[in-house]
Amino acid sequence: MAERIMIILKFVFAVLLLPLVMATVFALQTEIARFDPKLQEAIISGTLAYVLMKFFVYDFDAVYKFGQSIVGACFQFLKPVMNFAPYVIPIYTIIAIVAYAIVHLMGNMEAYAGMFVAVIAFTFAMHVVLTAQDLYTKDSLAGKPNYFFAMSLIFIVDVFFMALLMSLVGKGFSFVHFFQGLSTASGDIYMAVFKQLFVR
Repeated sequence: MAERIMIILKFVFAVLLLPLVMATVFALQTEIARFDPKLQEAIISGTLAYVLMKFFVYDFDAVYKFGQSIVGACFQFLKPVMNFAPYVIPIYTIIAIVAYAIVHLMGNMEAYAGMFVAVIAFTFAMHVVLTAQDLYTKDSLAGKPNYFFAMSLIFIVDVFFMALLMSLVGKGFSFVHFFQGLSTASGDIYMAVFKQLFVR
């Protein structure tokens, strides 16, 4: 009985998180639109490159799992965090962002900006897609309640974390604007749904 209640609650929470997921994507796209057009192209190219590689060449699953093992080892003394952190922390994306920041500080950013941004997009796409794939495979319950709930939450946290990092190193990306856009968009969606369901 308790297990069934938990399954139902996870479905409910997954549905409740859906507007927040949509608002997160909208806010991220809005901030990316502030980038130089060449950097926007690099983001699209990096993302598409991973998608094409996954479906036609190599999905980088072994690379992803190696990164997960590194993150897990870093949190091995915190058992609950150790199980969750590998899904939340996109280790390769963080490494790419740190490299981006170092090159920027060296004053040689212009020639390599597009390449670094493409790598950031590639690794983040890899993290999100393979995390979803891993969670989906591990959820054996009908309807995949664990998958939908966990993936919604992880996606929001991941994008939030990425927005924070990019605001520190990415010219033109504002975490404040991102958060404001996220708050406004999610509030509008929740309000629209509420009016549709309860206001006649």
